Amino acid sequence: MLSKEEWQALEEERKQKDKDKHVKTDKNRKRRATIVFRTTEKDREIIFSKIALSGLNRQDYMTDAILNAPIKVVATRNVIDQCKTELQNILAELRRINRYEDMAEKDKYALEMICKIIEAALEK
Repeated sequence: MLSKEEWQALEEERKQKDKDKHVKTDKNRKRRATIVFRTTEKDREIIFSKIALSGLNRQDYMTDAILNAPIKVVATRNVIDQCKTELQNILAELRRINRYEDMAEKDKYALEMICKIIEAALEK
């Protein structure tokens, strides 16, 4: 006969095994990342209607819709700061490329002009 502690330990072990059965692993998945968002019931119905009419599954429809949608920009201070950061990264890369000696002179000139334009934009 089992003591109360032994019985509780066995019961906990059984419960853990039951929980582990339902846990899915991501190691064999091609798409591991998850994106979740909230919407109104009305918008949800419209979205699911569009998905049904598309013939695609929900994941493929959403991925395609988001990746191929035009970008709408609201020029807030954060957006402007992010653009400046990206311009600085591009400028650094252009300067790195500009150092290649086998580049055609006209291309070097164009890169120099682009660098000057980006520098001017960053100053403002």
